[in-house]
Amino acid sequence: MRWKNAGLFFLMLLPGSMDARAPAPCGSLEACIQHLHALARLDRDYGSSMTQEEERLVEEIRRHPGAVDALVPLLEHPEDNVANIAAAALRDVPAIDPKYLPQINRGLDRGLGWLAPALARIGTQQAGEEAVARLIVSKSAPHNQEAYAVKLSGRRAVPAIVARAACQPSCSEDTHWILGAVLADMDEDARRAAAPGLMDVVVSAPDPLARQVLVMVGGLGSAGAALEPRLIALGRQRPSLMPNVDMALVGVRSSLTGTIYASRLKSAPDVLILRDLAETGHAGVGAGKVVVGLLGHPEAQIRVAAARTLGFIGYEPAAAVLVTKLEDPEDVRLAWTAAESLGRLHAVSAVAALDRTATTHWYAPVRESAKRALRHIRKRTPYPLQFHEKNFPFEFFAYQNIDQASGACEEFAERPREESKRSKLYARTSGPALRALSYATTVVSYGPEVGQETEADDDGIVRMTPDTMVEHRRTVSQVPSVALRTEQGWLVGGNRGEWGGELVYIGDDGVRQTLLERNVEDIFALGGRYVATVGLAHLSMNDGEVVALTRAPGGVWRAETWRVLPGAPSTSYLTRQGELLVTTVKGTGVVISPDGRMREAVCKRVDDTSRIDDATSEARAAADAAASAARDGRSR
Repeated sequence: MRWKNAGLFFLMLLPGSMDARAPAPCGSLEACIQHLHALARLDRDYGSSMTQEEERLVEEIRRHPGAVDALVPLLEHPEDNVANIAAAALRDVPAIDPKYLPQINRGLDRGLGWLAPALARIGTQQAGEEAVARLIVSKSAPHNQEAYAVKLSGRRAVPAIVARAACQPSCSEDTHWILGAVLADMDEDARRAAAPGLMDVVVSAPDPLARQVLVMVGGLGSAGAALEPRLIALGRQRPSLMPNVDMALVGVRSSLTGTIYASRLKSAPDVLILRDLAETGHAGVGAGKVVVGLLGHPEAQIRVAAARTLGFIGYEPAAAVLVTKLEDPEDVRLAWTAAESLGRLHAVSAVAALDRTATTHWYAPVRESAKRALRHIRKRTPYPLQFHEKNFPFEFFAYQNIDQASGACEEFAERPREESKRSKLYARTSGPALRALSYATTVVSYGPEVGQETEADDDGIVRMTPDTMVEHRRTVSQVPSVALRTEQGWLVGGNRGEWGGELVYIGDDGVRQTLLERNVEDIFALGGRYVATVGLAHLSMNDGEVVALTRAPGGVWRAETWRVLPGAPSTSYLTRQGELLVTTVKGTGVVISPDGRMREAVCKRVDDTSRIDDATSEARAAADAAASAARDGRSR
């Protein structure tokens, strides 16, 4: 059997993971041990998990009195399979006598992959120290059986964690990262117990070591809140550590969290800073005024992230300005986010506006967001987490996937309008002409140096470090995927998926200008303007926009966000009614009129296109009514 790579599979052996209705494979401890030997003789590859029969067996063994006494000697059995099954059985027994620590250690030295958590079952500080010692030298840390052993050891492992953080006896490059990751995952009692000792290490350590341990302090979360006075004093005494102290204060949810983030956002507004602020919850409420100011930022990404953050930090004074974003004409995601943030704030003052949005907004997911907000306001209930608490980025960026909530449509009733093949070129029909419009661009990628070898851990995972994550740049000749003729040249777009793209103007005089560095899906002449559909859906990212392209009198082109889509564009075309229909990667169809009004496309279920004109008229009437109501509300 190959059982040494058991690190990522320990959940399969948690008590209660088996089918309780399965019959016991043996009736006595002696019979179970005989069964264990029989299974061990099977000549087959079990990989890094156990069969259902083996799971039932080890669970049955644990139920018998004297199980530990019978299993421990098997750790030294000459047959590896016998020792491995015994180790798996010992992993989750309720308790192990401390006298067996030497045998457990010898089994671990032998490489019995499932055995490390047995150290926690011994229940002594010595066993906890052993678990920490083995953790920091294990290849697959911090996601392995040794990490689970330390987590189970709780307070008993804390002295060893603090000592190792002080590099007693020594530290490797990954020591603090490994210790910090495991400590952050331990129970609150253990984290609280570790706080004073870690702070003592920081105070007495030189700056390089102090910075490493401050990261561990920040990982304590609210369990380290009592360290706030000492952290503030440290920052005053050692200004060189101030950035690291600030991060630790944020991590322990200090009362200064909002002030720290407000300062960062003033100097450099950034979506990721807003995301991190949102994760601090109410601790970050002090940054609320600065975040409200970002609702008027020129970048759509900043505006929607700011609206999202206000709900998570609970900044109640933001309700009035969030109401004005419910009918934002440019960004449908901002309207969706504003509605949810009002719900998170339990903003009673927004009920009337949310009622209107819930019935009149052109986009179904926004209507649903408003309805959900109203329920939370009226019942005073919090929003439940949609993802695990350690996956907060997925929670925060939920607005990037609102297009999947609307439901996909295989075909829309709006029919496409033919475009001239002389003025519009596509790769599928005009390959030679597009090749003549090729342009030079730089492709950026990251990875190890050419010829540098990287080692994988026991689980086959290659760990990237600053030494192996090097930026590579190469110049390529890009053939456009689409091109649109203008009076004096061509607007061309490239799309390399995750490797980027760009929007370029190529003049008849040979002058070339890069307008935008984003993936281009298509380019159109819509009404009296040029527009391009741009964006990317990759992994958890799903962003799309329609950008307006204008040329100044001096000949310089500009690309500016005109409308933000609910997701990355998949296909698009001009309709016979003179509008632009964009389908997102999740299947939502959005129709944009030349004047910028937006509505959902009509999903074709019957051959009836008369509904299109009705939908357009209704969308315009609803938009006019909403705008009028918003103006009346502001005037009052």
